[in-house]
Amino acid sequence: MSIAATSVIVHTPDGLYIRIEPVAPHTFHIRANRTGTFREPAPLARLGIVATPASPALRETEEAGDDLRVVTETAALRINRLSGEMSLSGIDGKPLTRFTRPPLVGGQTSGPDGVRDRFEVQFALAKEERLYGLGDHYETPLMKRGYRVDIRLLGRVHAPVPLLLSSEGWALLMDTDREHAFDVGCSEPDRMSVCGSGDELAFYWIAGGNLAELLEKYTLLTGPSALLPIWAYGLTFNCNQQATARDMIEDALKFRREGIPCDMIGLEPTWMDRSFDYDAPVDWHPDRFYIPQWMPEGAHTFMGVLRTMGFKLTLGLYLRDQEGTAAHPDADLQWYDYLKPFVTQGVQGFNLCTRRPVQEQVSTADSPDGAGPDRSILPQSTVLGRVIQEGFAAQTGRRPLICTPVGYTGIQKYAAIWSGGRPKSHLSVLSLGLSGIPHMAADMNLHTAAGIHCGFFQPWSKVNSWAYWRHPLLLDSGLLRLFKMYAKLRYRLLPYIYSAAHVAVRTGLPIARAMPLAYPDDPQAVVLDNQYMFGDDFLVAVFTEQVYLPAGEWIDYWSGKAYSGPAEIAYRTPEQAGGPLFVRAGAIVPMWPDMQYAGQQPAVRLELHLYPGGSREYAFNEDDGATFGYRSGEWATTRIACQEDRRGFSVEIAAPAGSYTGMPENRTWDIVIHCNDKPAAVKVDGEDWRESAGWAGSRKDPPPSSWSYHRKTGTIRLIVQVDAGRLSPARIEVNRSGKAETRHTSVRSQPSRPSGTMRTAGELEKDIEVGLETGNAAKALSALEDWWNIRIARSDAAEDVREHWLAMNGLFVRAAERKGRTLHEIAEEDPRFGSSRQPPDNAEEAYASLAQAVSLIIESNNRQPGKTNEIVRQATDIIRSELDRELSLHAVADRLHLNSSYLSRRFKREIGLSFSDYVLEKKMELAKELLLAGSTVSAAAEHTGFKDTSYFIRVFRKYWGVRPGEMKP
Repeated sequence: MSIAATSVIVHTPDGLYIRIEPVAPHTFHIRANRTGTFREPAPLARLGIVATPASPALRETEEAGDDLRVVTETAALRINRLSGEMSLSGIDGKPLTRFTRPPLVGGQTSGPDGVRDRFEVQFALAKEERLYGLGDHYETPLMKRGYRVDIRLLGRVHAPVPLLLSSEGWALLMDTDREHAFDVGCSEPDRMSVCGSGDELAFYWIAGGNLAELLEKYTLLTGPSALLPIWAYGLTFNCNQQATARDMIEDALKFRREGIPCDMIGLEPTWMDRSFDYDAPVDWHPDRFYIPQWMPEGAHTFMGVLRTMGFKLTLGLYLRDQEGTAAHPDADLQWYDYLKPFVTQGVQGFNLCTRRPVQEQVSTADSPDGAGPDRSILPQSTVLGRVIQEGFAAQTGRRPLICTPVGYTGIQKYAAIWSGGRPKSHLSVLSLGLSGIPHMAADMNLHTAAGIHCGFFQPWSKVNSWAYWRHPLLLDSGLLRLFKMYAKLRYRLLPYIYSAAHVAVRTGLPIARAMPLAYPDDPQAVVLDNQYMFGDDFLVAVFTEQVYLPAGEWIDYWSGKAYSGPAEIAYRTPEQAGGPLFVRAGAIVPMWPDMQYAGQQPAVRLELHLYPGGSREYAFNEDDGATFGYRSGEWATTRIACQEDRRGFSVEIAAPAGSYTGMPENRTWDIVIHCNDKPAAVKVDGEDWRESAGWAGSRKDPPPSSWSYHRKTGTIRLIVQVDAGRLSPARIEVNRSGKAETRHTSVRSQPSRPSGTMRTAGELEKDIEVGLETGNAAKALSALEDWWNIRIARSDAAEDVREHWLAMNGLFVRAAERKGRTLHEIAEEDPRFGSSRQPPDNAEEAYASLAQAVSLIIESNNRQPGKTNEIVRQATDIIRSELDRELSLHAVADRLHLNSSYLSRRFKREIGLSFSDYVLEKKMELAKELLLAGSTVSAAAEHTGFKDTSYFIRVFRKYWGVRPGEMKP
């Protein structure tokens, strides 16, 4: 064993040399071979994908017998010097993963190509461990455990990525540019192995964090992704491969005549006079794209016409032929000179294409000099993307749009990924987002409503004609209307999308975020493949009408109806949409006004859509949208903070921090607040603004210092200007009306109701009880607020307020008795509780007293031994949200990954009832409330999960002592 300045080398008795180099506080670079000579640079560093560390990360080494421990600031790696087995842990000593046997390096194996060197390494998998990544293997679920995944180009796999993220807090990046394979618990359920050809095993081991944090550490290791030009996040259209200049201009005119926003027009590689071979210049096809040589540039050319209409032109290039090609940085890079004339004429991007089917893109044969196989073609597009990006930047100072159908790890630094039409295109998008590639789009299926819905909610959107006719104006009237609506929505959302792209570039968190990324601690969310978060605040479901809403409040974007999560809903997509779309309560969404293309209007005036819901902060990122200035800090962030409570809603908009060329000196915000109530007053910077009717639903500007409420849309609108040099944030305060009829802030639905049905006071009381039983303060307080609003909506007279206050205290008594306690005992523990036990006359004071009581009861219960734990809380949440279904102990235990006997015992001990008795109690209480509210017997049976109405009647009579019909008013 030897210790260098930045690494540790262990030589095992069986002749294996293992080098451990901490390249970051959280990342170790492991290399193992049988020669002791480690060629530099390693494959991914040689390709420019991984940067050499600027300074050593090694803190110390510790020896204990045959073990050596290599320690950094945040992680530790232990290696056995006799066997070479290793384990990874956090700095706190918590084990993350380990080898299951010594690594195999240099073992000989026979194959169709003869005897070759081979490596293999195996890792132990925890029982509930979930693993993600490995590129766009869309025919497997997002969670890869139980599958074998080949890291090579296949007909179904265009972008294999050797990055694996674990829910247990570690990640693995193989350091190779050759084909290899991951067996992720497929052959053996409790272990994962990686094997491939070669005389060296090399990988990066990343420690610590959830999936999003691991992606950020991977981004720090490889460097940031490329930020696309802002127009590239709009709509891209590729013409038919036989298109002429006239056809292309006609395609562009169709977009503008119909008012469909679009930014990019692309040509297939057939635009050239001959095939581009990287060895000689090409020109425009002399017949289809004729340009007189005496005036090759200007507004009179077809490129000039496109610019006049706001379009950007991209050209298709075939990737290099594979035979005899070594895709590495030492290849001849001067071929970009052949592209310069087209860039001078106005071309702003290049679309790399494969001449042959992807499944034929395989590694080259062994080289004749015996030096081993030539370099794999896997990273070819990475090298070509880097050449085009660097050449274009040097020539123009701007970012190009480079997109490629094939890629490997590192491609995200230079290009976006695209693929042809796929049956599960969103899985490719989400899986690449989990593999460190945030910019991926699949060709839009614009012949179905669901395909249009999915296509516009990708990181970038592309309609590809290729050999077909896929222009939106060729659709039937219904689909054309739908396409136009989605295209306009996409363009209005471009500030929101581009701000999320800034986050993706810096942190690796993609624009389209799989549910395990967005909700890693929600067991119901992490298993979902057909829905995802689009940025921070939009939940998109594709090719499904079963939607799961995580905890919190959610608003149906199409209808405005509000839902309480967690809940599963059977969603019926409205006619004007192509799929479910929800916005999170608390969302802060910047929008452009309607535009036909990016930059049509200056970004001086933006809309700011706000959806009240608790406390929330948002960072709005922007730059010049065109150059690489953002890499040197030329960008700005506007901080926006919102706060909601019972008294009202407030928002603070700070002046932008940072600057960039062309940044507006002042920003006008057209603020739209989505709510169901007309406010009593609106203040801006402490000054009362007056109400002005008649313009909230229109596009005309309001009078100065005024606001308006639009009842039909449930929105408040006002316009505020924020100067760039402002020292304190602009503050807008919306005070709610004190009138009883306007107290409700949202309509809440449960999945067992028709969409949008109002919750009853009785149901809310049950939610309060569940919150008190399980220690879920947020649930109890949210239900209490809605219950109180319903009660005082009928009357807020002093005597009624006292009566409602006393009624709720009766519920508190019952909740305490379930825990074997009394309110008097709880009051003795906390003087704050006892001081609030007299019924107030004022509604505000009465509510505050009840809310304080809820918090103190839960605090008191949590101090007691045997308090309800998280497992029971999750079980009761499932029961409460799914009373319209048959609920069995075994089914709920399986969903929580628990033994049913354990859950039964825990449930009985914590709740005081058996699982089945608790389910029956909740179903019967709900049935009673429904019948008292006027529901039919059959509807009450259906909403409580009884398929047989006669059986429901028997159960109801046995439980309540009366028939359901006798309970109806």
